[in-house]
Amino acid sequence: MKMTRFSHYKITALNGLFYVLFSIVLGLLATLAHHYRYQADWTFGNRNTLSESTQQLLQSMTEPLQFVAYVAGNGSIENDLKKRIAKYKRFKKDTELIIVNPELEPDRAKKAGIQHQGQVLIRVGERHEVIDSLAEQSVANVLQRLVRDGQREVVFLEGHKERQPLATHSAGMSTLTQTLQVRGFHFQPHHLLRAAAIPSNARFLVIASPQVMITEGEVEIIKQYLQQGGNLLWLHEPGSLYGLGALEAFLGIMINEGTVVDSNEAMRKLLGIKHPAVVPVIEYNGADITRGMQTQTLFPLATSLERDAEVENEWEYQDFLMTMPSSWLEVGALKGNVVFEESEGDIAGPLSLGMSMTRRVKQDDGKTKQQRVVVVGDSDFMLNAFIGQVGNLALSTAIFNWLANDDNLVAITATGAPDTRLVLSARWLYGLGLLFLFVLPSVLLLLGFGIWLKRRTR
Repeated sequence: MKMTRFSHYKITALNGLFYVLFSIVLGLLATLAHHYRYQADWTFGNRNTLSESTQQLLQSMTEPLQFVAYVAGNGSIENDLKKRIAKYKRFKKDTELIIVNPELEPDRAKKAGIQHQGQVLIRVGERHEVIDSLAEQSVANVLQRLVRDGQREVVFLEGHKERQPLATHSAGMSTLTQTLQVRGFHFQPHHLLRAAAIPSNARFLVIASPQVMITEGEVEIIKQYLQQGGNLLWLHEPGSLYGLGALEAFLGIMINEGTVVDSNEAMRKLLGIKHPAVVPVIEYNGADITRGMQTQTLFPLATSLERDAEVENEWEYQDFLMTMPSSWLEVGALKGNVVFEESEGDIAGPLSLGMSMTRRVKQDDGKTKQQRVVVVGDSDFMLNAFIGQVGNLALSTAIFNWLANDDNLVAITATGAPDTRLVLSARWLYGLGLLFLFVLPSVLLLLGFGIWLKRRTR
């Protein structure tokens, strides 16, 4: 092809047009990359992403979220803070990070209640709290407290050998109450014979398995509290009602006499349960309280309950804790080989261990509110000895949140990455111990002896 001056100009123009279009495309791609970002977390358990429960909490917040970090000028620390807060900003766009040097602004730090460098002030609207760690669980606890419209006062009935909410021994409930205290709950033991009334600021009343007779006057005070729309959590162990029969009738339920057992040995072995009276609940029927629950829960020495079909009232009932079909209510003593005997009065499963009740009640100001009651045929699952088992803490927290009318917080439980702990059975531990303490040293000794013997015979 003969190159003319026109051809030369044409090629030059085309090359120039190409570079112009290429530059435009690059500019458009840069603009798109600036305005639209795609992120993916491929780590096991999505450990670099906030848990679903924390995401739900952030999405439920209507006020802006602000993190004010009080750190001295340090580029690496500031970059780490920005990366941590970016996780929250991803799910809540109005999240802001402010970095303040406490050495340059000591008055501001003092006014905010900062005690040492490295603390972070978290602000939601006009409410704020200072935190030492930006671990997700710690931040989630603070956010749950800040989004509440006030402290949740929970009254525990006392004076009848009930479970003690602040006791630290195995039969106490301190693990649960300490967990809930950092989420905005306050617990107050209350003796009705001294006060003759239930505090008006109580979010709900807890009757935690009394072991001494409750007087008719006290039961009447509890009934009046319920008639006025108060919420209630009633935890009952197998055995006597200790004077609460009138409360049972008022609620329109029947608490059965006996202990629930489960004959599914394969399931017990899988869950590490040795006693048949420790009953698992592995599925939930979509009730409001257990919304989002996916882990099993365990109930030691529980009894069952059911609605009294002969009583007509305005309560709406939900069985939110149902046992498996392999369970039954054993009305006899738990001795020897316990088997199902219908002729002796045993009741076949599945059985209800927990029931929630709601109704609309009219308040003094003319408005109506939803009254909530929860009755569970067990209190052991909330005790220090059992609260750490599988999903017991998550269930207990959900019950307290629901009774406090914090529906948006019922399913919020921050969890860690699933592969940060190695859990081995006793058989594996013994096997590894034998391997490293005896087998490997013996092999090395034999190899050494063989090499020595071979060299000696040369």
